[in-house]
Amino acid sequence: MNYKMTFKRIWTGLAIISVSFLAFRWFAFDSQILQNAHLVLNSVMFILSLPCSVFAVPVVLLSAHYLGMNAASSDGIVLNTVLLLLLGGLQWFWILRFWSPSEPIMQKLDLADAG
Repeated sequence: MNYKMTFKRIWTGLAIISVSFLAFRWFAFDSQILQNAHLVLNSVMFILSLPCSVFAVPVVLLSAHYLGMNAASSDGIVLNTVLLLLLGGLQWFWILRFWSPSEPIMQKLDLADAG
């Protein structure tokens, strides 16, 4: 079983759901239940996109310190979602190709049969 592809598909599904929740929030359908569900989705996306998602922690902490933006507030959830989408997409669709390529990096030369 290829667990990397399974995690990639789960992360992609969660990213689509998270973006749809952002669309609901954009069109003023905002509730505490939706905010809690979004926080849970962000937490699962954070875990699935480790180790790249660790880079989101300093950004969230700096935004909390300098901008006074709580990570659980409405603006903080948007920031968290965008950061996790960027970092998770970077990990699962670009860096993963170099961690475990599907094809060999170097091809062997079959010189014994050439003669």
